[in-house]
Amino acid sequence: MRPHNPAFLPFKFDYAKITKTLASAQYSLGRLDGKQGNLHLNADLLIAPLSAKEATVSSKIEGTQSTVKDVFLHEAGEKTKYSDVLEVANYRKAIYYSVEKLKQKPLTINIIKDIHSILLEGSRGHSRKGEFRIDQVWLGTEGDPIEKATYIPPIPQKVPEYMFNLEKYVNNDDEDTLIQTALIHYQFEAVHPFNDGNGRIGRLLLPLFLYNRRKLNKPILYLSGYFEANKDEYLDALHQVDTKGNYEYWINYFLTAVQIQAEQTEKLIDNITSLYIDLKKRTDDIKSPYIGKLVEFLFKRPIFSAPQATKELKAYRGTTIRLINELLKRKIILSIKIKDKKPIYGFPELINRL
Repeated sequence: MRPHNPAFLPFKFDYAKITKTLASAQYSLGRLDGKQGNLHLNADLLIAPLSAKEATVSSKIEGTQSTVKDVFLHEAGEKTKYSDVLEVANYRKAIYYSVEKLKQKPLTINIIKDIHSILLEGSRGHSRKGEFRIDQVWLGTEGDPIEKATYIPPIPQKVPEYMFNLEKYVNNDDEDTLIQTALIHYQFEAVHPFNDGNGRIGRLLLPLFLYNRRKLNKPILYLSGYFEANKDEYLDALHQVDTKGNYEYWINYFLTAVQIQAEQTEKLIDNITSLYIDLKKRTDDIKSPYIGKLVEFLFKRPIFSAPQATKELKAYRGTTIRLINELLKRKIILSIKIKDKKPIYGFPELINRL
């Protein structure tokens, strides 16, 4: 098998073959964005739980075992069962970093390189963080030689040219945004610009591009859940382009993923919102100017330490402890005992929903 050299963007394809799925995906995406605009809670509070779920699922596709709970434990400063939790936590960091960057500038190669550096931060055995590969890589069963590869991306010397072409396409708005999103994902995975982390970055670019184009007020549409649940179909749809140039097949698969995940995300938002409204009611009688902030904090960090809560509230430690004890008494949070350490606290109702 020789290295595959995909065509440069934009691609030519038959619009007539994707119009029906495009309309359905656009409708579902529009509903999801509208949902964000009519929330009873700060939309920023959705990013914490949804990004934790996405980071876990997207990393799971690459073989990690850490759960959503592990991610929150790690961020509370505790050790977890699986060492791969760092990879998942880094994915969350990359989401937050990208959101802030995209408020100031368009999506560029430099931002993609920064995302790569964050993803591999602290990981052993990974060189060239934030740099395009200079070696030939291939996909297949781990340990197999290149002769047994299922896919060989372009030679490394061609990567910069492909990525500059991708950057130009990303910042060209002549085509429908959802179709662009589908084609950007295909091209990124086909070029495979880095030695490692390509799958995670390719999936992360999807909500970031939609956010950058203002199709979403917040980057909360994550497609990893659909790709993981339909992994064989996902790989087959990509290979349809590699082997037959069948862009329509891939675009239709992708647009179906958008429709289904947008609908599922809507339901999860409703679930989180109803929990938030319920919790506000259950704490409404607590006499403290800090209780509203603490409730919001539970959605940002459903596993936390007392010092973390104190820092968030900007309150005296005694005030924070009093409020924590009140939530413990009402069984809203639980104390997690760790040997020889001060307890940390968990908000199980949100973790269970994720």
